[in-house]
Amino acid sequence: MAASFRCLIPYGYGSIDCVIPRDRVQSILEPRRFPDRRPPEVTIRGALRNPIGAQPLREMVKGKSHILIITSDTTRPVPSQLTLPLLLEEIETGNPSAGYTLIVATGLHSPPSQEELVARFGESLLGSLNVVLHEASNRQELTSVGRLSTGLDLWTNRLVAESDLIIAEGFIEPHFFAGFTGGRKSILPGIAGYESILQNHSPEKIDHPLSRNGILEGNPIHAEMCEAARAARLAFILNVVLDRNKEVVSAFAGDPFLAHEEGVGFVRAHAMVHASPADIVITSNGGYPLDRNLYQLVKGISVGAQTAKPGGVVIILGECRDGVGHQEFFNMMAKSDGPSDVLKRIRSGQVSGKDQWEVQVLARVLERNPVIIVSREIDSEVVKDMHMNHARDIQEALEMAFRMKGKDAMVTILPHGPATIVMNA
Repeated sequence: MAASFRCLIPYGYGSIDCVIPRDRVQSILEPRRFPDRRPPEVTIRGALRNPIGAQPLREMVKGKSHILIITSDTTRPVPSQLTLPLLLEEIETGNPSAGYTLIVATGLHSPPSQEELVARFGESLLGSLNVVLHEASNRQELTSVGRLSTGLDLWTNRLVAESDLIIAEGFIEPHFFAGFTGGRKSILPGIAGYESILQNHSPEKIDHPLSRNGILEGNPIHAEMCEAARAARLAFILNVVLDRNKEVVSAFAGDPFLAHEEGVGFVRAHAMVHASPADIVITSNGGYPLDRNLYQLVKGISVGAQTAKPGGVVIILGECRDGVGHQEFFNMMAKSDGPSDVLKRIRSGQVSGKDQWEVQVLARVLERNPVIIVSREIDSEVVKDMHMNHARDIQEALEMAFRMKGKDAMVTILPHGPATIVMNA
């Protein structure tokens, strides 16, 4: 009997033990281990006290009366119970009389529940803050910032116009079409209007060859996001970098563009791996919260597809405790005759609206690679209706994949999919 290789793949709040014949394993692609870290409070406070390309926040807030703090929604693992108190400490040290509002940057995601907000911020912190949930489709809550050089009409939450200082917290990791998360994304899509987000995530921009994971230079989506952040007067950011256990390993604060650029450099140095394409690729969405629904799994699927051969099988493990996540996402896929059909309709303008970009990226993968979703929570028929395969566990998925590709197929494993930037050899 051939020796086995075992690997833990993140799934929900835990992990799943994946067992593969050792002679079928082509490569294990993981971000490099981060260096030994200091206590997270020390790391974050150090970044705030030594900002990149900007005054310390405690100086910046002097004379300000209405400060807007943008935070990520609960689909992102930002450790707000650590970061927010330290941000508020800097604000209150510099200007004890300043008023501030916390806005949750939902973009076009579903609004978080009260339970999710308590889990993110803690009951005590949440109770002490004026918290606003952004509503991208509520025109009464939006204000026009103006037209960007790209032609995009930028609408943001009205609190942008009502604030004299705008700061944002977030985290940096690779992103499947914006290049990286963090920084400028707090404005667009974070607190932008529905139509502005649709323009930024247009079929043409999503199809651009540089709108890809880990790419910023020449990426039209990133460039437009940066212009939007400048137009909206984003003045200061605090972005953290997390390890595979969602622990803070580094922090970058200061100018929204210079600090983000330095943070991206740090992440890129640890996340980039080189590989040869494989017959079968196993990946994940890094566990909760990013694997909470099928909509979010597209991030991990797209990364896995980057190291799969044409026709290679992509297996992704994701809990999907919230099911599909977005009904529009399901409808666009399920009501099509297949990936080529839905891509044709998106590119011709027959299909548009919320979630078109997620459908577009997924369909682009499915044109080239079959996908197997491993989840104990999601309904098998839902997955099949979306032109993918479903398995209840990893062994069932592997048996399915080996039937598709043959018993001699080689397997590559990306345990932490979205945190990895794959460069094919």
